[in-house]
Amino acid sequence: MSSVAVSAQDRPPENPQSTEQYLSDLNKTAFYAITRGMVPLLVTHTIFLVKFVDAWLDNQQHGGAAEAAEALMGGWPRWTRWTQRPIAAGLRSDKIPNSFPLVVTLLPYVARLLLLVPLEIGWSVLKSSWDVLRKGVRGVPPLITAVVVVFVTSDAWRILGTGFTLRFKVLVAVFLLSGLLFLVRWTCWDDVEVKDEKAAEKLLEGIGPKKLDRFNKLIAAGAGPVPIVRPLIPGTIWIYVGYWLLCAFALAVTAVFVAATLIVIGVILVSKDETKSLASSVHVYQTLPHGAVITRELLSLSFSLGAFAAFFLVAAQKPSDRKKFMRNVLRRYRRDLVVYSIYCRAHDAACDWTDVPVRARLLDHEPRPKGWLGGILRLASRHLRAKVRRGQP
Repeated sequence: MSSVAVSAQDRPPENPQSTEQYLSDLNKTAFYAITRGMVPLLVTHTIFLVKFVDAWLDNQQHGGAAEAAEALMGGWPRWTRWTQRPIAAGLRSDKIPNSFPLVVTLLPYVARLLLLVPLEIGWSVLKSSWDVLRKGVRGVPPLITAVVVVFVTSDAWRILGTGFTLRFKVLVAVFLLSGLLFLVRWTCWDDVEVKDEKAAEKLLEGIGPKKLDRFNKLIAAGAGPVPIVRPLIPGTIWIYVGYWLLCAFALAVTAVFVAATLIVIGVILVSKDETKSLASSVHVYQTLPHGAVITRELLSLSFSLGAFAAFFLVAAQKPSDRKKFMRNVLRRYRRDLVVYSIYCRAHDAACDWTDVPVRARLLDHEPRPKGWLGGILRLASRHLRAKVRRGQP
């Protein structure tokens, strides 16, 4: 991908495309980012479309309603193309606010968004699970070996094989929460930041060629993919929530993988009588051929050791191992943020690239100081302690 070989930030803003092509590419870039997780961008993008098309139609020398309708509806199915004329007529009308037909043009995208987001999340979960299993868990065979050794001891069965009691739930929760605290950073940008364009290029290689060509056009025009754009507080909170959820998901995948491995081993090696001997009790959930059984004791022991394995995996990591692990966990998330950054810079270049006099800026704010979230929490904690010392409620 040669378009990111030269720093896009150093190029003067210029747009080799037409205004219609710019609007079409920006619209599809926005919905790529939205369907991959940046859902709050939908509101921002809708507001921008209304402002941009209003300014475009007021400045008639740069195009008209038909071109705007074509740019926004070019991705619709062919059988819906007949609706372009009514939409164009609505945009030309002085009696109907442009926001109404513009919202109508977004309805198919929104409908597709409601269908695609769950599918994309599910597909990303499967692919992320495979990444974690293929590149993360399999790299620690000593951990699996140690857990299996503990698994075959009678003390482990008596202590951890007591069933799904409150103690079991607290133990699993403590292991997973402790592992999460070891894994995450207060400043998530340390893990999600893309520092150079070679790294951005590598992340974008996972995108289909048609979408990638569209992003390349915007990059070549000056919408650089790096550094990652840091939004205002609502958007930043959304990014932090996604970061924490992905880290928690990675730990859960590790725990389930280890637990499933132990369950298979237990079903093969531990019979009903041996379970009673090891755990002093037996509660059979399912009897399998050849006398194999799935017992409550086996499941509770396996999930307890799976949660411990997830905790130990991150607690005993070297910094280099953690970096590699997080790179696998966050690979698709970082790619989505790269596309979001391309959108933000192309969005802010609308006036320069198209000469449409629209005032819409996403990047006109001071950059967030590093560690700002931790700073806010520390400041709130100091205020709370001061109130307690003064005896205020």
